[in-house]
Amino acid sequence: MWSGTCSATPRPPKTHAQLGGAVAKVSHDLRNILTSAQLFTDRIEGSDDPTVKRMAPKLVGSITRAVNLCETTLAFGRVDEPAPRLTRVNLAQIVGEVIDSERLAAGDYELSFSEDVPATMILRADDEQLFRVITNLVRNARQAIMATGKPGEICLHATEDDAMWQLSVSDTGPGLPPKAREHLFQAFQGRASKGGSGLGLVIASDLVRGHGGRLELRETSAAGTTFAIVLPKGDLSLDPASSNAENPQKALASTNAPV
Repeated sequence: MWSGTCSATPRPPKTHAQLGGAVAKVSHDLRNILTSAQLFTDRIEGSDDPTVKRMAPKLVGSITRAVNLCETTLAFGRVDEPAPRLTRVNLAQIVGEVIDSERLAAGDYELSFSEDVPATMILRADDEQLFRVITNLVRNARQAIMATGKPGEICLHATEDDAMWQLSVSDTGPGLPPKAREHLFQAFQGRASKGGSGLGLVIASDLVRGHGGRLELRETSAAGTTFAIVLPKGDLSLDPASSNAENPQKALASTNAPV
């Protein structure tokens, strides 16, 4: 019989709750991304429309995000989101991509989108994580408005000062129900709409917090809801891979990639 001792301490197993929480988070955003990919594919497939050349890159982008998120699932059910990989990103382009997806999802519904984001505004952020944050906020707003059966509008507005960048997402929906306000940013508790899980806001808040920022509920009433993403300019350093990205024009030319 072997009587030796093991010098290495085994890593404690993940609990079912931890694994379940990780899988739920990943599945939530994976569903969103694949839905966008499917919508673009349905539009492109079998069409001779000249817009196919414009749609194709968006399809590829959506599928790429799905692949990246699948890789996250393989990281042994890790609950925490990976640390953001900070690069210089063009906010207007990310906002535009999100709006394109949500406008397509809305179809013929009487829903308008407006954006007031300076074309040259460059943020220091993880572009994939920022895309997920904005997608969750805009998708929640779209679903809330469409659930009312009434026309609506979603507006995105960006500002900056010496200390921070801010992006607000406002809608003309019915406002958050009392339970959602009471349990805001709590999974499966703070549901913004019937049938929702509340995970979208949890994920968005976690990702923004990982950037050293915060996600704020600025207003909610029968007239609509406004959330704000607030990101600091000085608390976090750039990822070493992108530390030479000091030229805003160069950053614009290769938007959303380390430069």
